[in-house]
Amino acid sequence: MAALNRFSVPSELHGLIALAEKFGVSDDLAREQLVKRSPPRELQELKAAVTANEEALDRWLAGPEARGPKFSDEYIAFSAMRMAADYA
Repeated sequence: MAALNRFSVPSELHGLIALAEKFGVSDDLAREQLVKRSPPRELQELKAAVTANEEALDRWLAGPEARGPKFSDEYIAFSAMRMAADYA
C-alpha cells in the first residue's frame, strides 16, 4: 500500500497511520491472510491501538465523510484497519 497522506487523517489519529498503512487492506481475503500471517505481538498492538482510539475513529469514520459517494484512500485504509483489528 502506498503511503497515506497525513493531512487527510484527523490529527488525533496520526499515531495510527503506520498501522493503517500495514493493515488497511481493502480486499477482505487479502486482509484476512495478512492478519493470519502477522505475529501475535503485532496483532496485539493493532487491537490495543484501535481500542484506545475507538471514539476518535467513530467521529471520523461515522462522520460526514461516511456519506460518500467517494472515499479517500485514508478513510478506506482506516476502515479496513479497523476490520483487521476486529478479525485479529
